Amino acid sequence: MASSLAPLVAVLAAAASCGVLLLGASAAASRAPAIYLVGDAKGWAVPPANATDALNKWAIRHRFHVGDVLAFKYPNNDSVLLVRRGDYDACSAASPVQARSGTAGAGASVVLLFRLDRPGLFFFISGEPGRCEAGQRMVVHVADSSLGGAPAPAPGGTDDDDEPSRSPSGDRPIPVAFRLFVAAGLGFLGGCFLAAMIIWLIMNCRR
Repeated sequence: MASSLAPLVAVLAAAASCGVLLLGASAAASRAPAIYLVGDAKGWAVPPANATDALNKWAIRHRFHVGDVLAFKYPNNDSVLLVRRGDYDACSAASPVQARSGTAGAGASVVLLFRLDRPGLFFFISGEPGRCEAGQRMVVHVADSSLGGAPAPAPGGTDDDDEPSRSPSGDRPIPVAFRLFVAAGLGFLGGCFLAAMIIWLIMNCRR
């Protein structure tokens, strides 16, 4: 009886192991796009005089991925410019890569959505005179999952120029390969546990 059930036990154990492995790998690799409100409650605005780097600090606190969306909220008299590194440093609005603006009713705020469609660095400044110089600018680093979260070169710059967009060393993205390895290990252990339970049940049923 036990010998005739041995092939069935092996098949069930293999199926359980593969099922747990696939579920773990799928959970590790998939991630729904997130929406971030730039600057949180303060929105896309000129920061206080004693915190001109507030928007960059906000960006560093988050880990952005391709497909995530930035929501810029601001009053009617402002705009959002996506610029190159040199224009970001110079606060130049003369030749933006993209320019976004909008209007809202009296007392309302404009909310513009910007999708992060590639890994690397995005440089944003306000299009209104004097606001970029006062600190209304931001660098966003988007992780490249295929490279384990390694930063891509900045448009028109080098890695040595990317300091404003780097995350603290304790907040580095976990490489996808490592997550898949952990999922595979969990799947193998789950399959072994289930196989042991089946064998234990068969041995006890014979008594």
